[in-house]
Amino acid sequence: MSRTTSLLSPSRGIARLFFAGREQAVGPARVGAFLEESQLRRMFQAIGGTYDLQNRILSLGRDAGWRKTLTERVRGRDGETVVDMATGTGEIAIAVARRYPGVRVIGVDFSQRMLREARRKVDALPLETGRRVELRNGDIRRTAIGSSTADVVTNVFALRNIPERAPVLAEFRRVLKPGGRLFIMETTVPSTPAVQLLYGAWLSVIMPFLGNVLSRTDYAYSYLKHSIESFPETPQFLRELAAAGFIRPRATPLSFGIAVLFSAIRGDG
Repeated sequence: MSRTTSLLSPSRGIARLFFAGREQAVGPARVGAFLEESQLRRMFQAIGGTYDLQNRILSLGRDAGWRKTLTERVRGRDGETVVDMATGTGEIAIAVARRYPGVRVIGVDFSQRMLREARRKVDALPLETGRRVELRNGDIRRTAIGSSTADVVTNVFALRNIPERAPVLAEFRRVLKPGGRLFIMETTVPSTPAVQLLYGAWLSVIMPFLGNVLSRTDYAYSYLKHSIESFPETPQFLRELAAAGFIRPRATPLSFGIAVLFSAIRGDG
C-alpha cells in the first residue's frame, strides 16, 4: 500500500508526457474522465463480442492472472452467495463458481450485450456448475438484490466508469451481510516512475490504437486512459471505503501497480 505519491508530484513529472489530459471525439460528445450512461451503454454494446479477446491482448495476458488472484482471495464457503457487480461477460462469476462448488453466484450488469456473452459461457459449463450462476440485468447503483443477501461482493474494472462512487459503495454495503467481504479490482496509474513511463506509453499511444482497431470503434480505448486516470489514488480510495462503512480496507498492488486489488469487510453498523 505504498502508492501514495501524487500523480503530478515532481517525482512523477516525466509521466506528464503521457498522462496530460486530452480529449477524443465520441460522436457529438467528447471523451473525458467519464462517459454519460447512454454513451457507456453504446460502448459496451459495440465491444461486447470481442471484449475478452481485447482484454487478453491489451493487458498482455495479465488480466487472467489478476482475476485468478481475486478468485483465490474470495475463499468461498459452502452455502455462501457471491454477487459479482458489473459482471460483464461473466469471467469472475464463472471463475468463482468453478473454484467453489458449494457457492451460489449472482452476476449483475447493465449491458444486455455483455450479459449475452456471459450467458453463452454459462450455458457451456457443466450443469452442476452452470446452475449455480444466475445472471441479472441491472444497475449496480441500485440493484434489485435484497439487503444483507451476499457473503461476498466483487467488482472488477468497472467502478472507474462511474463518477458517483459513494452511492455505489453504499449499494455494495447494503447487499452485503454484516461481516461480508468486498473485493474491488481496478487498473491504476503505477507509482514507480520507470514503470509509469512505460505504462504511460502503452496506455496513451499503443493501446488506444490497437484497442480501437480490435473493438471497431474510434473511442472505446481512448476513453480507457481517461477513466484510469480519473480513479483515485490508493490512499484516497481506502478512505472512501472506510467512509462508506467498511472496516479493514486494504490494497494489494498487482503487476507493479498497474492493477490494485482492494478488499474490505462490511461493518456491523
